Parts: sequence; C-alpha cells; structure tokens
Amino acid sequence: MTGQRSLPADVEAHGKTPVFTNETVPDKILNHHDLQAGTWGLLTVESGTVSFFLKGDDAPLAVIASGETFVILPEEIHYVRLAEATKFSVTFYKRPKS
Repeated sequence: MTGQRSLPADVEAHGKTPVFTNETVPDKILNHHDLQAGTWGLLTVESGTVSFFLKGDDAPLAVIASGETFVILPEEIHYVRLAEATKFSVTFYKRPKS
C-alpha cells in the first residue's frame, strides 16, 4: 500500500461510470488500461473490496474497501480485481479549460 493520494485542488468532475458489480464490470477494467493524460479517476467502493494493481505488479498497490475511495492517476496503467458482491464506480476529473 502506498501513501494517501489526493486529487489536485483545481480539478472538476467531468463524468462518471455507472455503478459496476461483479456481473456488470467491463472486461476492459479487469485488464490493463489507463486514463487519458490530464484525467484523474476517483474510484469509490459502495460494497465489497476492489484490489488495484499497477501493470507488472503481482501485489495490489491498494485494497479499497466499502466506503473508501482511491485516486487513479493520469496515464497510470492498471487493472482491478473484485471481491465477491462488490459495487463501485469511478468519477473522472479534469482541469477546467481556460
């Protein structure tokens, strides 16, 4: 586990995924993927746990439990694994255009 991550102070919510469950999570999220440059994600777990892995790592960088959040950095190649009966979503953040 790493230290606490936080969103930059100047970002604004830009969109959100639906709430995913073990049955509805897209395969893309369970395999290596990343966020676009300039986009952060705030993973929010409603129930269960989500294990967050960086590409090439066998141990999770973080295990996010029910009621917790985790910041996903731009262009960070990652994937997740879900415990049983998990519900989670990701809210995307970007800096406002000037």
